[in-house]
Amino acid sequence: MKDSIVNEVMEMVDTFLSLVTINLEDELDRELAAAYIFGMLNGTAQKESLTPEDVQDLMFNIGIDKLTYSEEVAYQMTQFVIDATDEEFHPTVNAIIHRGLEGYFLYSDHQFDDLSEDFNEVVQVVKGEL
Repeated sequence: MKDSIVNEVMEMVDTFLSLVTINLEDELDRELAAAYIFGMLNGTAQKESLTPEDVQDLMFNIGIDKLTYSEEVAYQMTQFVIDATDEEFHPTVNAIIHRGLEGYFLYSDHQFDDLSEDFNEVVQVVKGEL
């Protein structure tokens, strides 16, 4: 995988995190961001023809570098969002991943207000379900 793709993904995640209001100390916020980012990452994977292993490596590194997970927890989170691509495994997380995929296109089109609004809507829906 090219360094330019890694840099592009990390820049996308930095932009996303700068647009949304999440508390990285709040586990639910972090999990919601992780699922949404994983969806965005899948948009990048489609555009750049990344392998599933590339996506897994990127998500693991995002977990550590951007979401402040330990290596062990980053690995577990990465495996969880991969498993959640099967809707039956976890329908809510699957839906958030799909919203993140749509969020990738908002990001690509520089529709940052819409991206922020979309993620905040996800947070409100999920926290309202609790």
